[in-house]
Amino acid sequence: MKHHYFLITIAVIAFSIASCKNDKKVIIPTDCTEVHWSYDGITDGQDKWVDLCTGYSDCGGQSQSPVNISGAIPDLTLPGLDFNYSSTTTEIENNGHTIEFVCEAGSELTIGTKTYQLLQFHYHAKSEHQVDGLYHPLEVHFVHNESDTAYAVVGVFFEPGEENELFTEFLAHFPTEKGTYTDTTEINLAGLLPENKSFYHYSGSLTTPPCSEVVNWYVLKNEISASATQIAQFEGILKNNYRNIKNLNGRTIYSRDE
Repeated sequence: MKHHYFLITIAVIAFSIASCKNDKKVIIPTDCTEVHWSYDGITDGQDKWVDLCTGYSDCGGQSQSPVNISGAIPDLTLPGLDFNYSSTTTEIENNGHTIEFVCEAGSELTIGTKTYQLLQFHYHAKSEHQVDGLYHPLEVHFVHNESDTAYAVVGVFFEPGEENELFTEFLAHFPTEKGTYTDTTEINLAGLLPENKSFYHYSGSLTTPPCSEVVNWYVLKNEISASATQIAQFEGILKNNYRNIKNLNGRTIYSRDE
């Protein structure tokens, strides 16, 4: 099936690492490159990830994501999120686990003295993180890195409400079949972020194998609106592609309000 893409104004969530003191790297060993995993399979579902290959050992770690966000501690010393995004073309992939948009180099997020490069953004339905024990219907992750050992991801929730015109155009061009498609049209990565960039912050992991514990998470408090029809349309392409909540195991969740 041939897919045609046009100008989409998309929101970017960014991510960043205020201080990622970790020497682990996101490198998948050769014994894992052909490993198939799923969210709910009997032999390859998420409770089996840690046993699928040695490179997935972090999936059983003590600093895993996502988590239930509750009892966050305000921290006025946390730097804010400074987004600096360029227009970009994307490589769009439906990999069977999510819809992923791989961006050209040039879009950045600065937090304090550190600057991170936007790599890609992708979708989960329902949300992976909870807030006070409650899920949202959708969550977008914008993934950035400074190095192999310094990742940060910004999460943005969707909530049921008014129809989102940008998301309507966006949904119309989601690849419905597995495969990779190149969008040669430039995308403005600014349109879907909430105006208020207040956030929760904690140290965690990638939410898919290899589950590397190299991520500082920034989950925005304010949601983006989408209609029930739009949310159902996305779920018709992919749904239940979310990881179960993990224990904090002594970690602290912080918050910053704008």
